[in-house]
Amino acid sequence: MKSLIVATVLIAAAWAGQTQETPATFERPGYESPMPVLLEVGTYHSGVTNGYGYWRGADATLWLRHNPRFTPVFQFNSQTRPGITQQNIGFFSFANWSKNFYTTQGFSFTPDRKSFSLFPHQRFDVKGFYKAPFNRRLVLAAGYSHFSFGSLVKGHIYNTGFIYYPRKMIVEGNYYINRNQPGNKISSSGSMAVQYGQEGKYWAGAVVGGGKEVYTYIATTPLEVNLDSVSTQIFFRKWLSKHYGVYMSFDHQTKFSAYSRTGVTGRMFFEF
Repeated sequence: MKSLIVATVLIAAAWAGQTQETPATFERPGYESPMPVLLEVGTYHSGVTNGYGYWRGADATLWLRHNPRFTPVFQFNSQTRPGITQQNIGFFSFANWSKNFYTTQGFSFTPDRKSFSLFPHQRFDVKGFYKAPFNRRLVLAAGYSHFSFGSLVKGHIYNTGFIYYPRKMIVEGNYYINRNQPGNKISSSGSMAVQYGQEGKYWAGAVVGGGKEVYTYIATTPLEVNLDSVSTQIFFRKWLSKHYGVYMSFDHQTKFSAYSRTGVTGRMFFEF
């Protein structure tokens, strides 16, 4: 059991980005002329069953939206689990290449540890988005990610999906295929997100996801891990004035035969 706990903690960060709140894009209602700077800071807490303990963390994100063609985003995350605290630093960006095509790209890194790590040592992501020309409300997407926990434990994530903008709603679906090393293990997952609202007022939404994790954990004796998981999240983002607001989310995840996790996230955001 202890080996399974360590293995699941190790790989969790590589899967963490697969079921998230629908990201801001330049097409969502009210987002055509955003304020130049967005700063978001917050904290998150989770209770985890089966001896995994209490997880907590703090994060911050800074968006610089001065140029409508290129938006850099700087990210910081510090997480604590029983017996370990670790930080992760990342850079992310939106790039508008034409009227109908834009990309997101980014990387993150974590200082090396002698023991297991909560985040990948390195991660690189790129994703392209094509706006279907007949009404530009349907966006088709495809992307690639590479993550590494060291020389042996690493992997690739291939994903495809869509974003659809009906009136004041956003519907997003994603499908992922993971190839994990060592052992060239193949697994997959998917997510669906729906949110309603308007930029500058509020957004409310929900995310559901699920999939299978298959990988080999390298320890004194290699451990084969094969887990099914499901997750749900509800979130609410509210502007309290033109320049600041709050974000809250509640989520639950079950990794069958491993653990269940229930979490809450709270953030303040500032636009100026």
